Amino acid sequence: MKIGKFAEMHSITQDTIRHYLDLGLLVTEKSGGHFKFSDSDSRDIKKIIELKNLGFSLKDIQQILSMQRISGENTNSFRRLYLSFLENKKKEVENVVENLNNLNTNLKERIYEIKCQDNEEVQKLGFSLSSLHLLECPECNHELTLTAGTIEKNNIIEANIQCSCGYVAVIKDGIYIDKRSVRTKLLNGERMPTKEDYLAATTLSYSNFLYKGMAALVEHIINSGEEPKYIIELDNCVGFFLMQYINYLPASSTYIVIDYDYERLSNLKRDLENYYDHKNFIFLCCDYENLPLKSSSVDMVIDYMMTRTYEESTGNKLFDVVLPKLKSNGIICGVYLYFEEISKAGKKTDRGYLYNQNKMIKLFDDYKIELRDSTTIGPLSEGKSYNRDVSGRNNYQGTYIGKKVLG
Repeated sequence: MKIGKFAEMHSITQDTIRHYLDLGLLVTEKSGGHFKFSDSDSRDIKKIIELKNLGFSLKDIQQILSMQRISGENTNSFRRLYLSFLENKKKEVENVVENLNNLNTNLKERIYEIKCQDNEEVQKLGFSLSSLHLLECPECNHELTLTAGTIEKNNIIEANIQCSCGYVAVIKDGIYIDKRSVRTKLLNGERMPTKEDYLAATTLSYSNFLYKGMAALVEHIINSGEEPKYIIELDNCVGFFLMQYINYLPASSTYIVIDYDYERLSNLKRDLENYYDHKNFIFLCCDYENLPLKSSSVDMVIDYMMTRTYEESTGNKLFDVVLPKLKSNGIICGVYLYFEEISKAGKKTDRGYLYNQNKMIKLFDDYKIELRDSTTIGPLSEGKSYNRDVSGRNNYQGTYIGKKVLG
């Protein structure tokens, strides 16, 4: 029979038949320029399919069929060879099965651990009583009064807050809330994406680029040797940097996170309660210009790309808002993003995102920040993310750590 009918009879493609002919697995003769397949070829193809189903490679099958054709199937020579192949394959399969069983056991353990975490009684985070001394009215800088409070394990969970000047706020579910500030955070005119949405729209190269910047900033903080009591994080994606730093966060440090989007802040708080052991946090749902914190009350400011974002959205300098909250000789550190546009002629134009390396150095000088260390990461040109101004440019990150000095 011809190749088409032969292939159809055995449910394989003609290309596969030709490949087996090239390898000598099939030894069909040609007649009149065409292959003519016989019952003997059908027996051979069935044997090949059987051996493939046993997991043998085409090279193994070549050796098995060659011995069979030379010595015959019912001979000691063939039986010894075939038996050795079968025993070796059985050992391979047993090793694979053992590895899969070990993998299955490990997967079950990880699944069990995660489900147990979800079912565990979580720690309740709130505004620590020991941190009340940090608070003051953002309108008149006077002392705030707390009433109708609910306290659990030295944390304020619910309370009404007021000042004699008329300022009011609340603590709800452990989060300090200035109700005037609460609103939904937007990106490109739409609700901020979830982490899943952001990752789906972002290339791996850009995600790794961001990770390198965060890792470099963590390294700056660790190498500084500081163990700050109070840390403020300024981050447009609240807690984004914290999740990379939290494993290095000193147990004695209180970490202050700020966002006007209550839902995003609450989601971060829930993750911290469910999956992390660190207990010292302050959650402020407010705008930066209405921070209810005393001057010179914090030891470290972490600025994760907020210098540019704040200035673009408000027209004001972020340092004017946060540096008064930082103690003299306190630490300020951060990451800033900038890029170069490349013209058709190949000429680079530094647009800088308001701040490039030279502009940041000038900013430090203007605000009397003593620069201790800095790094530059990039360029990255092939990245893509939710941020529309990333694609088609050479992207860079600068990281820095400095000290606030007296004027």
